[in-house]
Amino acid sequence: MQVLKLGGSALTKKSGRMEENQEAIDSLAEMLSRAWKDGINDILLVHGAGSFGHPLVVEYDLNNGVKTEGQKLGAAKTHSACLRLSSLLVEALNENRVPAVSIPPAFLGKMRGRRIIEFNSKPVEDLLELGYMPVLHGDMLPDSELGCAVCSGDQLVSWFGKGAERIILGTNVDGVLVDGKPVPEIHQGNFEQVSAHFKDAGHPDVTGGMKGKIRELLGLGTPSYIVNALHPGRIEALLRGKKALSTLVQ
Repeated sequence: MQVLKLGGSALTKKSGRMEENQEAIDSLAEMLSRAWKDGINDILLVHGAGSFGHPLVVEYDLNNGVKTEGQKLGAAKTHSACLRLSSLLVEALNENRVPAVSIPPAFLGKMRGRRIIEFNSKPVEDLLELGYMPVLHGDMLPDSELGCAVCSGDQLVSWFGKGAERIILGTNVDGVLVDGKPVPEIHQGNFEQVSAHFKDAGHPDVTGGMKGKIRELLGLGTPSYIVNALHPGRIEALLRGKKALSTLVQ
């Protein structure tokens, strides 16, 4: 199995509010259609929420949990918005003859302290075995400490990435950048040196920002590539086991 995550930064216009990047969605769907037609049918697709989720999380202060009636409404709105984006992506895939099926994580997982502690993977495994492309997305999950919490696409990647053939993280940049250039490879030996260049995004990130993402990938033991999803051909090359401009984390 290959785990492909398409970031919200590529699928949506993050400066807007619930505004999709339809051109990028269509291009990525066409690329995945080519790969699917050539027999690459082992893809678990995960996507972020971008401008469909983040503004609502900020508006209702959901990063700190869901306690009030107002926050419960905000969590419901966030879940609905994430479903809407997933539907747009799945619709584009279906139109390109990829049998993609969206699976809302809200119904399958449980968290504690913003970390997944349980997840029913069987629906995902069943769809893969039957020849479908399962599509998971960032969502709101029940949390035993916080009532309900944000479950990012990155957490889903971590949950399913152990034992995968490879992980591909599609963003809106060419990889992990230092001085504007992608770092070819990150490993335990150079992680601290590279991470010293990471900048704070300026807003709370439940995954711990880029440093947290890289640290988690290093702990999985799965070759992981950070690549620009706005150049779908690069993702296609990686799915085919070829090289492409990206940052390898291993």
